[in-house]
Amino acid sequence: MLKLIIASIQAILQVMVVVFLGALLARMGYFNMDKQRWLSKLNMVFFTPCLLFSNIASIISFQKLLAFWPIPVFYLIFALMNYTSSNVFSRLVGLSPAYRRFVTACVMFSNSNSVPIAIISSLAVSDAVKTLAWTDDDTSESIAARGISYTLFFAIFGNLIRWSYGYQLLQKRNEDDTSTIHEDEEVQINYKYHSIGNISSSSSASGQSGIINPNESTQLLAQNKQTNNIHPEEESIVKIIAKRIHGFMSPPLYAAVVALAVGLSPLKPFLYDKQSFLYPSFTKAIESCGKAAVPLILSCLGAQLVGISQSQQAASPEMKKPVTLAIVLRMIIPPFIVVPLLVLFVKYGAQWSSLAGDPVFITMMIVLGCTPTAINLVQITQVNHIFEEEMLRMLFWSYGVVCVPACTLLVFLALSVVDKLL
Repeated sequence: MLKLIIASIQAILQVMVVVFLGALLARMGYFNMDKQRWLSKLNMVFFTPCLLFSNIASIISFQKLLAFWPIPVFYLIFALMNYTSSNVFSRLVGLSPAYRRFVTACVMFSNSNSVPIAIISSLAVSDAVKTLAWTDDDTSESIAARGISYTLFFAIFGNLIRWSYGYQLLQKRNEDDTSTIHEDEEVQINYKYHSIGNISSSSSASGQSGIINPNESTQLLAQNKQTNNIHPEEESIVKIIAKRIHGFMSPPLYAAVVALAVGLSPLKPFLYDKQSFLYPSFTKAIESCGKAAVPLILSCLGAQLVGISQSQQAASPEMKKPVTLAIVLRMIIPPFIVVPLLVLFVKYGAQWSSLAGDPVFITMMIVLGCTPTAINLVQITQVNHIFEEEMLRMLFWSYGVVCVPACTLLVFLALSVVDKLL
């Protein structure tokens, strides 16, 4: 079992090494704040959408939607559990509405890519293979492939909610008390993705916002009536609906929607059949760009953590409270609920799903239910110019301090459950 503990530590250190290299580049002067923000924006509008498209479109199918039905069920249970706990406890400790949204985002959206994939990849080449084997002829490659497949399928639902509802949670609102929230001085310069569909955090900007001015709509209707008496109302409704959707969407969410459309349609063979013309040219190019997303996020995180460590200003009590609460609710409390839930699924779920007998599935669901906060939330805070310092401190303590011992214990618990029950 000591080798399993070492394997889980190695899996976590895979993430921390890239973070350390980003911090090293920052200390050498290659990563100032302007470059970090520029790279984060580029990552959000290009590399992250490529990652989501390639991961979702490549594995999604109607057959897997049917066979993997426990995965969205577990995601829904975890999401409701985290949403409820974050809202209840943030009110009990007296957080402001803005910080309640911050805690909700940090607790609801976990790392469903880099950490879980690193963990299962390391476990698949360790002595844990004997524990994770489903059949006698199970191999390390098949164990890793199943674990990654479960992880990516789980991540589909996380990405859809994170880049829609999560994006809205981490936007600045008019009623927010800016005296206690850390926001950048450049917040008045609203950054918008004109060609892709992202919206600014400020709803007081001009008519490019996702919120439509009633007076403007009335004026447009009046002009349309003078020039076109056939379909003025229909055109106006279409524009209103388009702007509403446009304001709700973000570049990664657009990519996820397109990936679902491709993966569940006859277009998939044209892109993912290795004999097709587009697979080695277009599909592999998108996959190559997507592979850059996670290293960029991790290296930017390391650079940003250097800025925090070099800052002479201590965190205010208003900032410490939501960060501490979010860490506790994200990494300390969930194992006490997730592990018993999976134990019940192993004992009573076999009659509904064969996945109840797969040690890899049980291990990955336990890991996915208790991983740290999603790293790419820092992208959203940087683009929206709000909660930046809070999110960086959250990620610093989550990954730099709590992650290694917590995830090591978590993997140990997951393997113990599998070893005793399967």
